[in-house]
Amino acid sequence: MSDEAGAEASVREAEDSRLGRFARRFGKFSVVGVGNAVVDVGVLNLLIWMYAGQGAMQLAAFNLAAIILANANSYVWNTLWTFRDKAEGDARQRTLFSLQALANVGVNAGAFWVCATVIFAYTSLSPTVGGNLAKAVSVAVAFAVSFLLLRHLVFAKKEGGDED
Repeated sequence: MSDEAGAEASVREAEDSRLGRFARRFGKFSVVGVGNAVVDVGVLNLLIWMYAGQGAMQLAAFNLAAIILANANSYVWNTLWTFRDKAEGDARQRTLFSLQALANVGVNAGAFWVCATVIFAYTSLSPTVGGNLAKAVSVAVAFAVSFLLLRHLVFAKKEGGDED
């Protein structure tokens, strides 16, 4: 094998390895995200069930409580599992995670509020159906923003470490 062919093979292996690490991490994040969604949607629906007949404002308050609990779950599992190799548990990471969680709450709550307001203004859906539809949209938007912030800010590449 020529030096050029060996170098190309080495680059391909590095790219394959990097892609594999990214895929594994994104897979873990997705599993944690499903768990967060179960907490989020479960708490929201429990509150809707307990306090039936509420409008968009009350649903937004229920949603906020659900998001906060889902973010607590996210911190535990992303620190202990998804980003374990990059988690240091220091004040910097806890602060950055908290800021990411606040951004997540804002994005999730904002998307939920907009969706719930539109749904209740233009449809006759029940609070349960309308609330869950708004929740589905807000969870999808918040999931994407959260992954980007966690990967590129909170658990960013360590100096001299491999990027995935």
